[in-house]
Amino acid sequence: MQKRANRVLLNTGHGVNDVYWYILPAILPIIVKQFDLKYGTAGGILTAYLGSAAIFSFLLGKLSDNISRQRVLGAGFLIASASLIIAGFMGRIGPFITFLLIASIGVSSYHPAAYALITETTEVRQGNVYAIFELSGAAGGLAMFLLYGLLLRKLDYHFVIIITSIPGLILGFIYLCYAKQYSSKALLKNSFNETTHSNEIPIHLFILFLIVITFRSLGVATVISFTPTYLIMEIGLNKSLASFATGIYFLGEVTLIPVISRLIDRWGPYSVMLAVTGMICPLIFLVSTSHQVWMLPLYFFFIGGFYASSWPAQDMIIAQMSRKIGRGEAFGYAMAVVSVTSSLGPLFFGMAADRIGLRLSIMASSASLLISFLVLFVLTRLLALRKRA
Repeated sequence: MQKRANRVLLNTGHGVNDVYWYILPAILPIIVKQFDLKYGTAGGILTAYLGSAAIFSFLLGKLSDNISRQRVLGAGFLIASASLIIAGFMGRIGPFITFLLIASIGVSSYHPAAYALITETTEVRQGNVYAIFELSGAAGGLAMFLLYGLLLRKLDYHFVIIITSIPGLILGFIYLCYAKQYSSKALLKNSFNETTHSNEIPIHLFILFLIVITFRSLGVATVISFTPTYLIMEIGLNKSLASFATGIYFLGEVTLIPVISRLIDRWGPYSVMLAVTGMICPLIFLVSTSHQVWMLPLYFFFIGGFYASSWPAQDMIIAQMSRKIGRGEAFGYAMAVVSVTSSLGPLFFGMAADRIGLRLSIMASSASLLISFLVLFVLTRLLALRKRA
C-alpha cells in the first residue's frame, strides 16, 4: 500500500511538474506581443529558463543519490511554485524573467529524482510503470493548454501563472511532511536491478545514447515550444485557439502512450524507441509544408504521441546503463542533456526564424530527428554485436 501511495504521488507530481516545464512556451506569444520582442529574444528567454534547469538537473540528481529523494522533490516544488507566484506579480520583464529562472531550479529537481525512485521501487513490468508515469506528465500538459485556452480569454497571464502555481505548493508540503522517506544509499545497495560487472554497459555507449537524446530533443522540443507562436504569427489563429491546438500534442501523448507502451515489455525498449523516433521526422517536415490548417492537428497528435511514447523506453535504457554510476546522477545527465538542447534549440530556432521564417525553421528541425534515428540505429547494432561476443 505504501509503495502504491508513493507511486500515485509520483505520477501526480509528474503532471504538475510538466505544467511548469511548458508554462513559458504557453505564454510566450503573449510576452512577445506585450513587450514587442523579436523571435530571437523570445527564444533567448526560453534558453535561459531551460538552460538553468539543465545545470541543476545534474546537480540535484546527483544530490538525490546521497539524501532522501522525497526531500529533493518537495523542496523543488516549493521553490518552483513560490518563484512563479512572485513572478506573477511582476509587471516588468526584468524581474519577471529573474523569478522564472529561480523557478526553473525547482522544476529541474523532479525528473532525475523521480526516475531513479521508480527504478529502485519497481521489480516487474518497468515498461508499464514508466508508461503510466509519462502518461501522467502528458495529462498535466494537456490540462494546462486546455485550461490556458479558457483562462486567457478572461484573465491576464500574470493571474494565470499564479493559479497554476498553487498545486505545486500543496505537493511540496506533502512530499516533505507525509511521504515516506527512502534511503537512496540503501536502495542503491539492495536494488534488485544490480547485476554483475559483466552485464554493465560501457560508458562510451551511454554517451552515444545521450547523443541520441540530444538530437531527438533538439528537433521536437523547439517545434513544440514555438508552435503557439507559429499558429498565431504564421497561420493567423487567435491565442485561445493556438493554445487549444498546441494541446493536441498532449492529447496525442495521452492517447498513444498506453498503446505503444505495451510493446516495450514485449519487443524491448530499443526497438520501440527506434521505431517511434523514425516516424517523428517526416511528421515535423509535413508541419512545415502543410498549408491546410485542418491537417496540422493530425500531425501534432502523432508527433506528441510518438515523442512521448519513446520516453518510457528511454527511461528503461537509462536505468540499464546507469549501473556504474548513481541512478539519480545518470538520469540527471539525461535531463541535463534534454534541458540544454531544449534551451539552446529555441534560441537558434528563433534566430533562424528571424532570417528565414518559421516554416523553413521547422523544416530544418526535422533533420535533427533523422540524425537521432541514425545514431540510435548504430547503437543498437553495437549492442547486438557486444551481446554476441
